[in-house]
Amino acid sequence: MLAGAVVQEGVGRMISLMAEESERNPGKATRIMLVGDDDLVRSGLKQMLLRATGFDVVAEKRIDQDVIEFVARTAPKVVVLDIGSHDENDTLRLVGRLSAASLRARPRVLMLADQHVIDRNLTRAIRLGVSGILLPGLTQDELIYAVRQVSNGHSVLQPLLTSRLFVGLRNLAPFGVEEGRGDSQTVVADLSPRERDVVAGVARGMSNQEIANEFCLTVATVKSHVSSILTKLGARDRLQAALIFLQYSLLHGER
Repeated sequence: MLAGAVVQEGVGRMISLMAEESERNPGKATRIMLVGDDDLVRSGLKQMLLRATGFDVVAEKRIDQDVIEFVARTAPKVVVLDIGSHDENDTLRLVGRLSAASLRARPRVLMLADQHVIDRNLTRAIRLGVSGILLPGLTQDELIYAVRQVSNGHSVLQPLLTSRLFVGLRNLAPFGVEEGRGDSQTVVADLSPRERDVVAGVARGMSNQEIANEFCLTVATVKSHVSSILTKLGARDRLQAALIFLQYSLLHGER
């Protein structure tokens, strides 16, 4: 089934869903902001990241109302957000405000949370704009891999979370309904055949180049289709578009 092909293997236990290719500048360090209430956890994350080349931890912050101001001031490319013992609803509201904020460059959010918090909030977190979700106890290599993937325009989930994601999609109200934008499932049905080919490729974890090769298109044409699809579905990024399409496929028995 298509839903089973949404992800592709990364390093070790990590799985990555490819998002739109980002421009890479290998000579410039990735700016990272660490957000979380536990000083020891932030310190540990910082030490792990600084052991790798190409990272610059530009700010550390507790979870409070000033986070967005710090983001605007320091312009990180990735925000590593440790929910820890902080109120999960308050933290996810912060993610929503960060996604909606008028920023010169909106960072991608990599969230760390325990299994119980994720079980309750996985699809909600993705809807709000989280680009990656990790469980506690990850290794240094897994953290570094995840931050690199997210900074390069990918979305990362650990394998244990993907099965929970598919279950959640079955039981979730269609994307757009809770947000007051209408039922995105109706829009999926109205996509052109070529747009459905492209969004299916996105959901399978394919890059623009791979989609272009699969359907004998130019990369520019694929990018144009992806832009149109995001607009029609009301999706914030390719990960949300993939989930909308997967939910449609699960609910309608498509393969």
